[in-house]
Amino acid sequence: MDHTDWEDASPISSESFRNTLLNRPPVRTKNLQFLLIHDEHNAIVGGTSMTDLFWTGALWYFNDISELDRKKAAITQELDTGVCDAVYLNENKFVVVDDSGAVQIFDIMTDNSPEQPAQFLSVAYACQHDSSALTVSLFPDKKNIITAGMDYCIKVWDLEELIATHTFHYAHTDIVTSVDVKPTCNHIAASAGLDGESLLWDVRCSKAVQVLYSKSGSQLTAVTWNTNVDHLVAIGAEDGTVMLVDVRRTDVESPDVWTKCDRGVHKLLFNPNPEKKDQLACCFNNTTVNVFDSYRELLEIYKDDGHSDFVRGLAWHKDDLFSCSWDGTVNKHVISSDDDTKSDKNNGD
Repeated sequence: MDHTDWEDASPISSESFRNTLLNRPPVRTKNLQFLLIHDEHNAIVGGTSMTDLFWTGALWYFNDISELDRKKAAITQELDTGVCDAVYLNENKFVVVDDSGAVQIFDIMTDNSPEQPAQFLSVAYACQHDSSALTVSLFPDKKNIITAGMDYCIKVWDLEELIATHTFHYAHTDIVTSVDVKPTCNHIAASAGLDGESLLWDVRCSKAVQVLYSKSGSQLTAVTWNTNVDHLVAIGAEDGTVMLVDVRRTDVESPDVWTKCDRGVHKLLFNPNPEKKDQLACCFNNTTVNVFDSYRELLEIYKDDGHSDFVRGLAWHKDDLFSCSWDGTVNKHVISSDDDTKSDKNNGD
């Protein structure tokens, strides 16, 4: 275009530009963020579109976990905000936290009739975080959840009214990346933050009751309880290290620490099977899925590089591990007792 062409070009008004954006077809959400499996006939996948002008989200419900291809989802629902994490309350209800700071409860309506097709029904909504809510965990009594995020804040919620009954303002001095409840207790939880600390919380107290790990200059990105050994917590860091902490110990300077990757840890998850409670699944800021033996100095017993983008979500079902990725796919990993490795991939373009 020459100078004359520029002079003849009509300017685009701000209103026309906004209308152009509103009339654009939505970008199909590809970047999968989390994966929940309740049983073989009930799974939820959440994703966020990170390639458009607006970070919108989507949820998919599957009634058969052998077909975790988004094209075969029984329910698909678009959301106005990107999703960050979720947890099942029961087989027909789950909680989602999102990048607006909101907490939302959905019912899964599966009465497949012409009058009432399968759908998600939002039954409660509250937005009390001042920035993105990144993480959520459910207490064993299923009456309360705990959330945390980019506002440095931790909140405990009553699910019946969906109100925050406890708020720990500036629980950390930086972003709270992960929270997880003690599997046998209705008032204890652990947190991890980019301030380099992992803390133990009793929601009946006004502040943290114990420092599980602290290292200046470190950034902690994941924390998870062993569901069968309730004194064992695994913590992941941005430098690729994984720590195993016995919460009964008071010496925070010398936990068991191993460097497992040159990329940051994103998520950690113990196998809930009591016979395989030593298996710790891990995904990093890369394309790999790993399983380590927590009884043998985090010896690697499984590794898969089947994804083509960052792995974000992990879920165990029986002895199989599932992962979802920003590449839009869900992979199944068979963790064999004889250390055989096998991976099945369900594509979702």
